[in-house]
Amino acid sequence: MQVKVYTPRVIEIPSEYLPALAKRAADSLGERASEVSATRGHLVRQAVQDGLLREFDELLGEDGTVDLVCDPGTEIPLELENRTLTLTELLEALHYKRTWAEMKNDAA
Repeated sequence: MQVKVYTPRVIEIPSEYLPALAKRAADSLGERASEVSATRGHLVRQAVQDGLLREFDELLGEDGTVDLVCDPGTEIPLELENRTLTLTELLEALHYKRTWAEMKNDAA
């Protein structure tokens, strides 16, 4: 019998890499990036694909997908000031270091 087991590990991704990882993750989803809730998994899987987390290279499939889950049960969406962000909104917040209030004011 084969069973896939996920064991908890703590990893560190330098903050300066987050905007670029969010951009590539959003780009990979295309237009859906403005609808999909951003998760830690999007950023970590992108980091694995980019070769930033070499200890997870064995989780990179031949088709380029990464077999990795970051939160138990389901991946928990990322929030800013108690609001779930899409990948596009996360990218804006990281790129411009803006608060949710500033992003809402720009949209109005």
